[in-house]
Amino acid sequence: MKLRSIQFSSICSYPYPCVLMDKRSTRKRSKSAKVTNTLDKVDRLSSLPYEILTKILTLLPTKDAITTSVLSSKWISLWTFANVFVFPNNFPSITRNNFVEIFNNILAQRRSNLINRLFLCFETCYDPDLVVKMISMAINQKVQEINLFLYPFQVYLPSQLFTCKTLTVLELVGSLKFFQISYVHLPSLKILHINLLSFVEDETLMRLFSGCPVLEELIYEEFTFKRTFSFEISVPTLKRLCVRSSDKRLHINTPRLQYFQLDYTTAIDYAIRNMNNLKEAYINIYFDPEDEEEKENIPNLFNGIHKTQFLSFDVTSTEVLINACLEFPTFHNLDHLQLYLKTIDSYFLVELLLDKCPNLKCLEIIKVNELADGEIKWTQPNIAVPTCLSSHLTSLIFKDYEGTTDEFELISYFLASGNALKRTIIYFQTNWDPTMASNDVSRLCSLQRASIENKTSYVLRS
Repeated sequence: MKLRSIQFSSICSYPYPCVLMDKRSTRKRSKSAKVTNTLDKVDRLSSLPYEILTKILTLLPTKDAITTSVLSSKWISLWTFANVFVFPNNFPSITRNNFVEIFNNILAQRRSNLINRLFLCFETCYDPDLVVKMISMAINQKVQEINLFLYPFQVYLPSQLFTCKTLTVLELVGSLKFFQISYVHLPSLKILHINLLSFVEDETLMRLFSGCPVLEELIYEEFTFKRTFSFEISVPTLKRLCVRSSDKRLHINTPRLQYFQLDYTTAIDYAIRNMNNLKEAYINIYFDPEDEEEKENIPNLFNGIHKTQFLSFDVTSTEVLINACLEFPTFHNLDHLQLYLKTIDSYFLVELLLDKCPNLKCLEIIKVNELADGEIKWTQPNIAVPTCLSSHLTSLIFKDYEGTTDEFELISYFLASGNALKRTIIYFQTNWDPTMASNDVSRLCSLQRASIENKTSYVLRS
């Protein structure tokens, strides 16, 4: 009642202006209603300048841009001025018989002499020569971005694609053939995505990389074949690199790299050099811990990325590393460590990892599925509290808390040892029973805390 009386008194303190405003607003609303009815009859979109309308059409797939020709007389030929070609896989009415006819008609009606972007996605191609024709036309019209998703058929990429001066983005996915490419010079290319479904010679790929003098982002994926030569990704200008490879050799030389992502890789020959500017590293590797050759080579990977500021280990990586008990280098620059864990092992987490991260500020643990009921359990660490935990760690995040003994003991250890902790966030597992969560919160609240500034939050996800 107090709240209502306060609100009421604040409204009634100036009664007359409120009444006058209300009457005026009534008159204004009646006038505005007439104006609104008039505006509803106006086609505001069509009244926009041609430059803006064609810009809007470039954001649509080509089939949708063509469909706008039925809107009004102004829109009949508007799509022909668009400088973007987007042909997704669901392009309507394409059959083996009309494939060439449809695309030739579209090309014949175009009035723009420039193509900013060419996007082709075909699971079945009825005329590879026409695809090559469209690529060549885009190159001749100073294309800036080409995205090709062509599978499972094979298309021989034209040689002029690899000497295009205007190209800034190139994405190649499928069984693409690099036929007789003896020279590569892409002076403007900054982003290169390659997903190979057929073998390409090592020399050809390295020639492609070296022919991009301003390349900043490279995504390289291949799964089905093994290389025979010393394949290396050596790009001095590269800032972002994502590699997904089944090759046993992985040699990387990227002195300006800031972002590194390694996915589903099983290499046994790592040679990673010159990552002195690395800021983020995401590692998802697998190896057989019983294979001594593989096991001995894994430290080369961590030595190559040890200057990173952010490090994330996928659950597969942490599982094999826990079993292998590898020695890690010291990560002096690391301030954020993200771990996907299926097994909570104090030796791996505290003695092998945290003891090697003296300046760590944030530790994020994401529990994956249910914790393994194996022989590995949380035990009190046998070493002194790591430097990062006693002096630097300010943030602890634990996701998908399930209330197991291992989880409770882990959090207890960090709260009791974290002298610098200022924030602790514990996310309960999805659909966790509120009553059980309340009991767990009570237990966690009773734990001893080394830092009086540590503010703990408990989040129950719905």
